Amino acid sequence: MAANLTAETADEQAIRSLSRDFAKALTDRDFECLDGRAEYHLYTVDRLIELIKNGDEQSTIKLFNENKIKSKYEDCEFLSITFSEDQEQAVVVYNVRTCVVSADGKYFKELNKKNNKKNTISVGTSFSTTYTLLIKKEKGTWKIGKFEASEENIKVGTDF
Repeated sequence: MAANLTAETADEQAIRSLSRDFAKALTDRDFECLDGRAEYHLYTVDRLIELIKNGDEQSTIKLFNENKIKSKYEDCEFLSITFSEDQEQAVVVYNVRTCVVSADGKYFKELNKKNNKKNTISVGTSFSTTYTLLIKKEKGTWKIGKFEASEENIKVGTDF
């Protein structure tokens, strides 16, 4: 793997690192000691303002507390990094593997409903979600401008 990293540009390395940090911040969470802003330092200023206006931190805390969620980041697999012509923006598509260590039954019911009953996710089941990030250079640093997570493409298990 080290040989592969040397073939990457500094921007690609920075984007992969940012994307991993983002996935960890979103999925390594515990309702008992939750930071609802764990990923905020990774966003563009515009995105951060939007999140604050929309009460994102309170929504995150409410979701995790009501459902007693403890989850952990396991791994990620990059599918693509596509740069804009001016090299100031990039779209990153990658699979993030997460494990819900514990949660209320109603949370799993909702999670499995979104998964269209293809697989059943329960305590300790690893599953993968495809994330798509729009990343922008802001004052020379890569930051996340937009984020989407698939709901229908959740895959259960350790294989991506």
